[in-house]
Amino acid sequence: MVGLATMALVAHVSVLQGGATITRAEGGQVVALRNAPLLAGDTFATRSGARAEVQLDPAVALRLDQNATLQIVDLAPHHRDVRLLGGTLEVSSQADADSPRVETASIALGPDAPGLFRIAVTGSETSVSVHRGTIRIITPSGMEILSPGEQVAIDGPPAQPVLQYSLPPPSDAFDGFNQTRDAVEIAARRDAHLPPSLSGVTAFSAYGSWVSVKTYGSAWKPHEYARWAPYHNGRWFWRAGIGWTWIAGESWGWIPYHYGAWIDDSTYGWCWVPPHPTPQPVWDPGNAVFFAIVARGRSQSIGWVARAPDEPFNATLSGYRNAQALGAIALLDAADFYSGVFSRVQSPQLKSLPSGVRLQTPPEPRLYHRAPSPRTR
Repeated sequence: MVGLATMALVAHVSVLQGGATITRAEGGQVVALRNAPLLAGDTFATRSGARAEVQLDPAVALRLDQNATLQIVDLAPHHRDVRLLGGTLEVSSQADADSPRVETASIALGPDAPGLFRIAVTGSETSVSVHRGTIRIITPSGMEILSPGEQVAIDGPPAQPVLQYSLPPPSDAFDGFNQTRDAVEIAARRDAHLPPSLSGVTAFSAYGSWVSVKTYGSAWKPHEYARWAPYHNGRWFWRAGIGWTWIAGESWGWIPYHYGAWIDDSTYGWCWVPPHPTPQPVWDPGNAVFFAIVARGRSQSIGWVARAPDEPFNATLSGYRNAQALGAIALLDAADFYSGVFSRVQSPQLKSLPSGVRLQTPPEPRLYHRAPSPRTR
């Protein structure tokens, strides 16, 4: 892994209904996936008929209607800043949230938490309505405060915008989407098994059960199929600055793959152990150990396995607790790994791995593709 980050510096796509794209800060556009991380400088855009939610943390959600484009300007604590380039956005924040500043072409908005605010950009016009809380509208000519039940449309030149007040329109399907998501996240915040800094992202009780395991205490067992193992349903993506990042295929996959660790318990099977409580938890791109099967000086296959809680780095793969578990190891042809063909992942036992196993993190894509093939040397 290249590095870790605090939770505050990494947002993620928490809900995705329909198609969307991510234009990365370092360049290049990719198809958006649920559980994909978003960094400062990224631009997220929904397609026609789509809706999505981006969580900045458990207390702040940004929800986009179809054909909306949102740029993540800054994710630093107390300096969060996003820019709505077009379409409709709702900002939902719970108590004590670090709400972001929202910019459009003509104004800046300072939401106060807790609150629920709707912002729409159509051409040169920005409209703002308040469902709960208050919001500060900042223009070159001054600041206005908008309260619940109020709406304002802002148009005209950015240096001298014109504000027109009115009543908000009747509720629509997008409002219903927001109300449903608020209810889910408020319920998730009541989970007493999680540190407060992580509660509100996933309704764990809907996808699994909390159990007590030896040594670690409270742990979460997902309701998955019998031969399921962590870090098998999903894929690795390379992101500049943070390295290989796991994007889970499971709907609940943000928190358990980026915080805490997994164990194969003798009684319950695979369980996730939450991290130690801390006000600002550390986000991990993927708490797994990489290895390669090397032949003729080049990685032929790339493998990985989940690390156990508080497990130190070891010199050999057999030194990791989870490597001994049935179905824990994931192995993929190196060409498929770099091509993103993760449907071909195999689950060999440790004792069946061929010789040439070497603990190493895969090189970033540009270095792998630059290396000469053994056939051409």
